[in-house]
Amino acid sequence: IFEHQLSSPCSAILSVPSNRTAFLLSCWWATNLFIFFSSHEKQASMKYTAAVLAIFCASDASVKAFSPSFVPKNTLLGSSSFVKKPLTSMAVATPVAPPSTSTANSLTMLVESSGGMEELYELTEVADAKPLSKQVRKSPAFFKIAGIASIPISAALGFGIVPSRRIVAHGVGAVITGIAGAVGKSRIDALTEANAKPAIAQALIDAGLEDPAAAKAAVEKVQIDFGILDEDFSELCVSIYATYLLGMVKYSPTAKTSEIKELQSLKSALSLDNLQVGEAHHQAAAAWYRQTCLFTPEEELDDPDHPDRQAMDKFLFLSERALANETPQAFTFEMTRIAKAFNLSYTEGTERVGETAEPFYQRALKSTRAKLGTNQVSSSMLERARKTLGVSDATAADMHVACFNEHVRELLGLGEATEGEEAPALDGLKFPDGALAELGLLRDVLGMTEVDANYEIALEATPLFQGTALAAMESVLEGKKTPDEAWDVMEERREELLLNEDSSKNLMKSMVMQALGGPLERTNKFAKVNNEAATYDNLIEALEAKEALISILTKSGWDEFEAFDETFCNPWDKQSANGFLLSDERIKLYRIFLTRSIRKSPDGVLSDETYDQIKQVQGLLGITDMQAEIEARGAFGPNLQKALDTAMTEIVADYTEDLAKNMQKKVDDVMTNYRLTEDFLREVGATFYAKAVALVSESAPGGIPTEDLSAALEAIGQLAKIEKEDTYPSHMEYFGSVYKKSVLEAMGTTGVIRPEFRDPLEDLRSRLGVSEADSKSLFLEAIEEKMVPMVKWVGSEMERTMLSQKELSQRRNKDMGEDVFQTGKGADGVLGLGSEVNIMSDIMELVDFYRENDVAYEDDDGELVYPVTALGTSAIDQELAELLYRQFIVGGFTTQGEKGERYEGARDTFAGILGLEKSKLDEIKNNIASTVYDNLVSNSLKSKGSMDQQDMMFLANIQTKLGLSSEDGEKMLMQAQKKVLSEEVNELMDSPTPAGIKAFREKCNSMGVDLAEDVGISKQRLTRMFESEVTPGLKSGEISTNSGEILGEIQESMGLEAEECESMFESLVLQLAKNAMDMINAELLRGRDENAVDLIKELVRYAQFLDGELGLTVEESMANQIANIYEALDLSDQDPDEVSGNLDLLRTALSLS
Repeated sequence: IFEHQLSSPCSAILSVPSNRTAFLLSCWWATNLFIFFSSHEKQASMKYTAAVLAIFCASDASVKAFSPSFVPKNTLLGSSSFVKKPLTSMAVATPVAPPSTSTANSLTMLVESSGGMEELYELTEVADAKPLSKQVRKSPAFFKIAGIASIPISAALGFGIVPSRRIVAHGVGAVITGIAGAVGKSRIDALTEANAKPAIAQALIDAGLEDPAAAKAAVEKVQIDFGILDEDFSELCVSIYATYLLGMVKYSPTAKTSEIKELQSLKSALSLDNLQVGEAHHQAAAAWYRQTCLFTPEEELDDPDHPDRQAMDKFLFLSERALANETPQAFTFEMTRIAKAFNLSYTEGTERVGETAEPFYQRALKSTRAKLGTNQVSSSMLERARKTLGVSDATAADMHVACFNEHVRELLGLGEATEGEEAPALDGLKFPDGALAELGLLRDVLGMTEVDANYEIALEATPLFQGTALAAMESVLEGKKTPDEAWDVMEERREELLLNEDSSKNLMKSMVMQALGGPLERTNKFAKVNNEAATYDNLIEALEAKEALISILTKSGWDEFEAFDETFCNPWDKQSANGFLLSDERIKLYRIFLTRSIRKSPDGVLSDETYDQIKQVQGLLGITDMQAEIEARGAFGPNLQKALDTAMTEIVADYTEDLAKNMQKKVDDVMTNYRLTEDFLREVGATFYAKAVALVSESAPGGIPTEDLSAALEAIGQLAKIEKEDTYPSHMEYFGSVYKKSVLEAMGTTGVIRPEFRDPLEDLRSRLGVSEADSKSLFLEAIEEKMVPMVKWVGSEMERTMLSQKELSQRRNKDMGEDVFQTGKGADGVLGLGSEVNIMSDIMELVDFYRENDVAYEDDDGELVYPVTALGTSAIDQELAELLYRQFIVGGFTTQGEKGERYEGARDTFAGILGLEKSKLDEIKNNIASTVYDNLVSNSLKSKGSMDQQDMMFLANIQTKLGLSSEDGEKMLMQAQKKVLSEEVNELMDSPTPAGIKAFREKCNSMGVDLAEDVGISKQRLTRMFESEVTPGLKSGEISTNSGEILGEIQESMGLEAEECESMFESLVLQLAKNAMDMINAELLRGRDENAVDLIKELVRYAQFLDGELGLTVEESMANQIANIYEALDLSDQDPDEVSGNLDLLRTALSLS
């Protein structure tokens, strides 16, 4: 069978070249196998096998799929058509060869691009290894139509061998002939779409990325040729992008700036948006990390020198650049998940990006330095580079500073010496000519401020300048150079090193501190071992060095150095000349120099020269004036104390004016010789003055100094420069008791200082040297001693007369005998205020004592102040003070005549003596007034029914006596009336009567009192009062439909609204009607019709008020009976129309039609 079928058709097919021959031969074999097995009807199973084999052969793109069992051995071995030869006779696109054999254009691109293109080559090579996939990519449109027509695959392959414009007709013919097994549409579509991805890769390889627009057109053509939907095609493009990105990190772990633009071109060629790019980067990151971790441990990925770690950092860098145009939120999201794919945090990922980008910018800065002055670099170029690389402004600023610093060091020749090469001498290094302009140009390109640039220059040039300047200063200190020569050397060196004056000032300050620090350090070593002589000598040398340095600085003309000690010898600045010395060490050095200077001075006196040296050392060591004075006091204080002690002793013992002058001269000499301050003199002199006062107090007769002793004290005070105010404490201590005793004696038995004693007391105060304030305090102490017994007596009498024996015992916590009490009665009196106690005279004595001694005084605000009070001295407690004030007020307005007026005038003074606060005074007065008003109003209303003019005049008098305002009086009157009326209405409503309620209403109306607002009667009680007053009238007929005036008067009197009163009245009528109906029903049921007559008439009256609408529920028979009774009544004395109308109202009320 095989030999028969391999005759002419086989030879024709084998004439087709190379791989195409293998593919077509497989199709030919499949067709013939299907025909052969189909011709044997008995072998049905073989038909199925043939169909499967046909499909298998057509779908396998490799010649290796054919088993030798199906092909004659000699045929396979003898055929030369399986040898790979170039195909030149057919008009089919030739597959691109591997990179080693590609065209010049592709080769160039691969050289310039990254590994992305190499990855695409691999993708196409894998696809080319499958003949069917390769055939689909060559004729994608044909396979789409074949899929639509569902033609047999073998026919489709035949059409592929001999293309025809009439492919549809051939497809129909293939179906009719049935020469091959049918392959469904889904299989054809799957083949087409599966090969679209290699086709996209091939399009990018062919078009390249130099022209993104051309590449984009080539990619779009692939979509059209394969007929793929936009959404599906976008997924393929995302996959291509991810593949390309993986190739970039796979073939080169080192990042290149060209790759940023390469990815941008790829994004444009594939028509991807930001979201799709982010997805591609995430997919690629996950795939790379998953694959890499199979072979590379996590520890090696943490090693910055490992290739895989570098590839990861490159991936992060390219991702950050690709996503740079995203919104901040979207950027953070995408970078976070990309970093997470690498098992990194967002912060770690961005740090890796920065570490990758900075070397690129570093190379840009290095290139900038190399091309400086060629017009090939500018700040805008660096800005574009930062934007491209994603370098932040803060990072760039630091890198600019480092770049500038490197250039400064290069110009100075401070670069690192190569091995074996000697470092250049520092004193010979300087900037070349034109360096300042070159550095200025670099500063502008880098965008640095002049301050920052000068700082970097000073940073490198400072050590060079310091070496020269220190050497020059040492030469001056050693006498080898003059200050002028040293300054010229330093100024020349400053100009060579491009240092500005501000930098030079700081440097000079630092070097002066170093120059002075050396001598001070040596001096301190001697002081530590108490070598005072060497310490003194070295401090002198330090002063000489200080003078030499001042002469050098004077040449500079800088004002900042005029205050030498403040600038260079600040002890709180650790960098200053004396900053290394501890506070105790500086003080010890100063103390040694001070005492040594006195020893060396003639006659032990500080000369002007010596004093000037001491002040210079004070400034050099940073000793404050306060500390210097403390040391001076310690050194020279004993001399002053000795002079003052001698003067005090001599003057107090035997005072004369000449003696005072001589002592004054001795003290002044000590002050001048040792340059002591007057403050020190006053401090020491105050101690000796106090001793002098004590001596005078002991020797003075009666404790009162004589005129000579007073003059002696005054002379001592002048000698010690003591102010008069500073002498008062000593005089108060020793003479205060004398003055107080004199005040008490002047008070006598009455306790009042008579006017003739006041001037002598003032003279005594002056002689004793007691201040006015102290004398006032002593006077008040004397007043307190006199006043406390008086207050206690008044309080005791108040308790004795107001309290029972038991109450007084409880209050005083001791048993009180019966004889203490004058009477056994309880508290009584008028107006219910308490008993009439005979303590008013005692209180007035206390008031007179306070007034006549002028104890109270006005303050700056005009308020009267009571400096000594009963409560303040604890003579009585708060409760007793309030009781005394209450009793005094009551006694005042219950006493008539001149005595009453005197009591009233003393009320405020007594309140001040007691020490009660104003709020408490008002409370007591209001309480008293309220009690008086309540009792008076109650008595008047009970006895007379109202208050007459006499009552009102009495209340006005009480109001005046208590100092109440008219508003307060009116308010209390109203409260009293309300209280009385409230009690009265409570009593009235216990058994209310219409007459009683009416009388109460009229009383309230006459007094202008509102029942609800003033008396406080509730709505519920007002309703009850209304019902109690109106109900009898309604039942008796006194109140009828013609009694509107009566009801109006009741409404107005009770303060009710019209609607409110109407509602109350209606409710009352309905209730009364119901009650009457119940009683009528009861009488009629018992056959007592005559007893129901008056009740029926009453019901008619109620019906008149509400037009018969009484809301009654009555049985019809009962209603007719009631109506019949009313009709049978003799009502001849009434108007017939009225009787007829009443009957109608009754029938309406009884619900009779």
